[in-house]
Order: sequence, then structure tokens, then C-alpha cells
Amino acid sequence: MLPLLAQPRQAGDLALELNLARLRCRVSILEASDDFQYVLFANSAHRIQLAVRGGSILDRVRLFADVIVPQDLLERRLLLLRRLSDLVTNGDLRDALYPPDPRSRRWRIVLQALDGSLARASQREIAQALFGPLRVEANWRDPRAHLRDQLRRAVHRGRWLMQGGYLNLLK
Repeated sequence: MLPLLAQPRQAGDLALELNLARLRCRVSILEASDDFQYVLFANSAHRIQLAVRGGSILDRVRLFADVIVPQDLLERRLLLLRRLSDLVTNGDLRDALYPPDPRSRRWRIVLQALDGSLARASQREIAQALFGPLRVEANWRDPRAHLRDQLRRAVHRGRWLMQGGYLNLLK
């Protein structure tokens, strides 16, 4: 969440104006009793949340952010500012500023391996679907069994998730 201060725009302001009508993403605004407006910009995959005080985001305002923040917040704050600026400039939340989670490839393999296992496909068939037939042909009979072990671990992890392990991820 990016905390911002909203103040009326002045003649000659150089800052870009946040024109909500021009945006091609969903905009949700919550007027809270703590004198904040909580604003969520979202599309199917990405989100930015603002906590705005001092004025209404629905008016023609200029938005201010604290630039001197604790070091552990600095990178996150800069990324949120880049995303907000990109949203105002381009009208949507674009993939360029939302790199994929490094774990997403692993989770994809786990879920696809589980899906194949539940469909009663053989381990070799699952491996071919996940890693391609050329890699399976080259490595399936390797005495170190790296590929088969990777597949077994993925199916095991998928079953663990299915049997309630996903709840541990939410804690």
C-alpha cells in the first residue's frame, strides 16, 4: 500500500493528473472513517493500493509521497511509485513492472504434475508433458534419476497441497 497526501492542484503543476475515467483497469474507492480513502486499481493479474489522506482522489488533486523512508521500505515504495506513474501514463497496469514470482514456475510444475497424477497418467507421460519428450528421452534412464526424482517430489508436493497443505502457505 502506498500512502499519499492529496492537495488541490495549483496552476502550473507539472505533475501528471490522475484521471480515473481514462484508466482501463478496475478502480475501487473506500471512504474510511479514519480520514483516508483507500483506492485499489486492479486488472486480472495486477494491483496497486493507495491510502490517500488530505483530499479526495475524485477531485483534481496533486498527490504527494514521503520520499525519505526507512531503508527497508525504500525499494518497495519506489516500485509502487513506478507502477502508479506507469498506470497514470499508460492507463493500465502493465506486465512490465510486475515481474513473475520466482516460485511461479515451480508451482506450475507441482500443480500440473498433480493434475496428471490425478488423471492416472504414467510418470513418464507426466514428465513428457512438463519437460518435453526430448529431455525425457535423454534423461529418463539416467542412473542418478534427477528427472524422475523431480517429478516424484512435484506429485508429492501437489498431493500435500491438495490434502490441506495449502493452508500453511496462507499463514
